[in-house]
Formats: sequence, C-alpha cells, structure tokens
Amino acid sequence: MAKSDSASNIGDFPIPGAAEIHPKGLLEAISYIDQNFANEIGGCIINSRFLNIKQRIEFMEVGFRSSFVSGLISAVLTPIAIGVLERYIPMFGDATPTFIDQASAVLLALSFYVGYAVFIAKSATCYIGEYTRSMVRNLLGGMTLGAALKAIIVFLAFQSIYFFVMRDKYLAWLASQCYRAHMKQETVVKVYTWLQGFREIFLTSANFVVLTTIIFTVVPWVAYTYAKFRNKRLYRAGVVKMEVRAF
Repeated sequence: MAKSDSASNIGDFPIPGAAEIHPKGLLEAISYIDQNFANEIGGCIINSRFLNIKQRIEFMEVGFRSSFVSGLISAVLTPIAIGVLERYIPMFGDATPTFIDQASAVLLALSFYVGYAVFIAKSATCYIGEYTRSMVRNLLGGMTLGAALKAIIVFLAFQSIYFFVMRDKYLAWLASQCYRAHMKQETVVKVYTWLQGFREIFLTSANFVVLTTIIFTVVPWVAYTYAKFRNKRLYRAGVVKMEVRAF
C-alpha cells in the first residue's frame, strides 16, 4: 500500500502533515508546539530539518507581531498608571487614590504584558527534540526582536514628548489659547500647572517601559534554559533518545 505524500515516517511513527505547519497567530503557533512536544515525549523524535526555512520565518513573525502589539498596548497605558501613582490622575474619581487604586492602575498597564510573558514562558519549556526546539527558538527570537523594537520606539516617543512636545513655551501658548477662549484664569492656571507636572511622567514612563521590556524578554528565555537542563536529565535517564542530526 502506497504511503501518503503528505505524511513523513520517523521509524514506526507517522508524522501527518509535518510540512503543513504554517502558524498565523500566537495561539496557533503554541498549539503546534504543544502537539509536537507531546509526540516527542511519547518517543517520536523528529529531525529539525522537517521545519523548513519558511516555517521558521513564520514562527519568528508570529513572535515578533504578538510581542510588538502587546508591548504597544502596555506602553500606551503606562503613563496613565504612573500618573495615578504620582497622584496626577484620579483613579475611580478619587483625587487621592488608595493603595488598591494604585495597584489597579499598575495592573491595568502590566496585566496584558505579564500574561503574555507567562503564556510564552510556558510554551518555551515545551520542547525535547530539535524539531520543537527549533519552533520555540524561532518564536522566542521573533518575540525578543519585537520587544526590543517596541522599547526603542516607545522610549524615543516618550523622550520626544518630554523634551520637544511639552516644552514650557508650548504649554504657555496652549494656556494663552485657553484664556482667549474665555476660560477662567483660575482654570487656565490649573491646567498649565497640571501639564507641567504631568510632563515628568513621560520620563518615568520611558524608563519603566524599558525595565518591563527587559523583564518580559528575560522570563521566557529563563524558562527555555530551565527546559534545556530538564531535557538533559531526561536524556541521561534514557526517557528520551537524542536526535541524530541530519548534518
């Protein structure tokens, strides 16, 4: 009986659709990793050459896109969170936010990013052989590149807002326009004073984004390294046989 062209056989283990892995999103990429990790745990060690260059790039693209987008969402919310901590923005209408209010603001800025990092870190441990290892490494590589690019863009944007956009002369011009629009002088002074104080928030936010990006990037790689030592223990115990490389 002829074997299907869409299947590859490793020993007695058929790998259906091994060449048909094309992740379009993060959840789909992680599903591919989990599925093949289960195969490898069961003793089916697939050669890394089955993951071709196009598929490697697709895993990198998914990691890059997901990291970049989630990072931008977190970055936009960061000045709001810092503003609440510095008591410039009233949380839930309270001009003097409580600890719970401040914690909620930080959670608002970081929850999506932290959840994403934990999600990626869990997947970073799902490899035994070179096949899933290649998937994980390309996903993490794209994630790292996306996070670094996001950090650079946001850092420069927040610094530019502080040094060029919210300069005193521009804020004074804005205040004068508000006064000409028949806004009360007392209100104009309050707006001007608030903007001057809030300007400092962007410097803090720029540093905060860089710090959280470093933590976000390190956590999945730490999980990956942990899995590397775990795999060595499994190899020594004979639970999983090492792959014979193609080259």
